[in-house]
Amino acid sequence: MFDVFVSYWWQFILLAIGSYLLANVNFAVIFSNLFKKSDVRQHGSGNAGASNMFRVYGLSMGAITFVCDVLKGVIPCVLARYAIYPFVSDDVNVAITAGYVAGLFAVVGHIFPVFYHFKGGKGVATAIGVCFTLQPMLSVCLILPCVAVLLIFDRTSVMSLFLSVAEIVWCWVFYAVHYEWKVMYANIDAFCCLLTTIMFVLVIFAHRKNILRLVKGEENRTGIRKALRGKADKIVK
Repeated sequence: MFDVFVSYWWQFILLAIGSYLLANVNFAVIFSNLFKKSDVRQHGSGNAGASNMFRVYGLSMGAITFVCDVLKGVIPCVLARYAIYPFVSDDVNVAITAGYVAGLFAVVGHIFPVFYHFKGGKGVATAIGVCFTLQPMLSVCLILPCVAVLLIFDRTSVMSLFLSVAEIVWCWVFYAVHYEWKVMYANIDAFCCLLTTIMFVLVIFAHRKNILRLVKGEENRTGIRKALRGKADKIVK
């Protein structure tokens, strides 16, 4: 599909810009100011993402932020894959590539939003939305392992790093063996694998401080197990 990008490069650039700007909308900042009259970036880890929303304001605020951040990955991919590029070309590979381009730049927009001085969330929820749209079966297969990792370690950073590495390795393995999984719309090609890899490398990069804390044994627990038992403490009421 490298030749697809060469043939439609300017359309992909416009798509990348649109996806990036759409993902600049930060629901953690919006919801915390709207419902709690306080900026989530002033509390907890200081991160403008779903995990910090959960840690600071509780399960419901964290959940609604997570869902909205996931949609920031879903919407650009769905629009590119089904609504825009089928009218640009009758080649399905063009639409598939468009979906991956949109997904990558949605994650970039969430992590490095120009509207928030390039300080956003860590991109996990948005990347999950991208993968469930473009690689549904691969993503479904990772649900139980990710939930298990989260419950065992009680740290969203560990789950996020596990998911990132698993997605990178899995897509290249399927590309290497040329396995055709029809629910993925087509074989995974090198260009789409590259875009997936870049996307999750950015997610890992966004967790660089978490990685250092994990190495030092200083990473705080998320408190998800307490929350599921209804015993989680909110930092801000």
